[in-house]
Amino acid sequence: MKTLNEQQIDELYIFTRQHFVEHFDLQTELVDHMAHGIEAQWARNEQLTFEQARDLEFKKFGVFGFMEVVEKRQAALGKKYMRIIWTHFKQYMRLPRVLGFIAIILGFYYLLAINHEYTHEIIMSLLGIFVVTYIGLLFYQKRQLKKSQQQTGKKWLFKEIIFTNGAGWGFFVIPTHLFNVFIIGGHDGYSNWVLFIFSIVLCSMVLMFYIMCFEITTRADEYLEETYPEYKLV
Repeated sequence: MKTLNEQQIDELYIFTRQHFVEHFDLQTELVDHMAHGIEAQWARNEQLTFEQARDLEFKKFGVFGFMEVVEKRQAALGKKYMRIIWTHFKQYMRLPRVLGFIAIILGFYYLLAINHEYTHEIIMSLLGIFVVTYIGLLFYQKRQLKKSQQQTGKKWLFKEIIFTNGAGWGFFVIPTHLFNVFIIGGHDGYSNWVLFIFSIVLCSMVLMFYIMCFEITTRADEYLEETYPEYKLV
């Protein structure tokens, strides 16, 4: 039975890039799938050329080509990233770490509850520091990611998700809206329970920020090697 040679495998990688698949892990997955399909085509009809068998396999992906496969893989890796965030977060809900977390929540609650003339300014300053730090780190991580991609010549989808916080940035929309409500409406009319819940939510978001931007990125290689066994060879 005819089998693919190295040159034809390389041509399949080129073919995936020509069809807008830029991440090496997705290219490898698609090349492996198409290679098996092409060899199955040859098992039925050895007269087919490589190009004919390749095109027959590509037609199986439908009108949108590889895009559906790419989107499904993005969704799957996004869910995996969220599970990693949640695993790290739960570690802070155990003793002794949870005691420090509770102390921070109570401290922030006290800051909101004292209601003196500088409270709003302090809160807005904290929000500004939070936003500027997050944006600054995001740009720094993107720059580091781009540098790594240039050095290896390869893009990895899960690495991109980790270093751009691709599946977790939505967390930070919540505290922004909460701040808008708090600042516009003032907090004189809010009960202590509302302020306490606000403090829990905001401190949880800051913890998520720390986990996403520091803890997970420092362990990125570990998670990437778990996801892609071939990553350690690059």
